[in-house]
Amino acid sequence: MREEKELIVSLVEDAGLTEAEALSYMKILKKGSIPKEDADNSVLSLVEKGMLILSADDKRYIPTHPRLAVANQYRTWRERMVREINERRMRIDKLILELITIYEKKREGKESGKV
Repeated sequence: MREEKELIVSLVEDAGLTEAEALSYMKILKKGSIPKEDADNSVLSLVEKGMLILSADDKRYIPTHPRLAVANQYRTWRERMVREINERRMRIDKLILELITIYEKKREGKESGKV
């Protein structure tokens, strides 16, 4: 089993959490819960990411099972990366079309002797 510090680094580097989120998740995972009134921005961010949920009595945040929590975080990160890659591909395709236009105009000029 890896040391806690290594797990936190992995949560940041591999799962895409911020350091504050990783520290909060590990703390809550070890304690089992955190009172709702003690929630800070990192805790609320983990709730948004589905890594923590509100208890049935609406008083505490509890961690979701690590298999679900980390898998959800990874899936969210992956979807964001795929979206960014697709958007970049669209920008690249547009750039290529614009460059082809310039290239072909230059070639047309050479063929008609207008260099």
